[in-house]
Amino acid sequence: MESSVGKEVVDALEEFMGRVFPDIVGALVVRRDGLPVAFRVSGEFNAKVVSAMVAIARSTMDRLGAELGLGEPVINIAQYSKNTLLIAPISKDLILTAIAKQDPNLGLILLEIDKLKDKLTKILIE
Repeated sequence: MESSVGKEVVDALEEFMGRVFPDIVGALVVRRDGLPVAFRVSGEFNAKVVSAMVAIARSTMDRLGAELGLGEPVINIAQYSKNTLLIAPISKDLILTAIAKQDPNLGLILLEIDKLKDKLTKILIE
């Protein structure tokens, strides 16, 4: 049985995906250790694999920022030939990830990610 907090997180992810439809094909909240907290992804993606890989990417981006004196990461965007991956820290231990289709409306997605991060912070941290 899903907890009320878990349902709130999934509802927030689904609401986000609806606001940026059809550009987003997946949204996940991932723990820093690579375990998924909540997710909604299309069938072409395995949420456990995405979660594990995102945790590795986040750790690498954190180290890159520290080594180069860039500060704390706000969002990482990786564009691939088929999809775009957006990784945004929610807290020290939680990561928001969105998977977008090719050539998405990044302006709208980034705006909605900021709103979603605020909402998730209230649900999961406060």
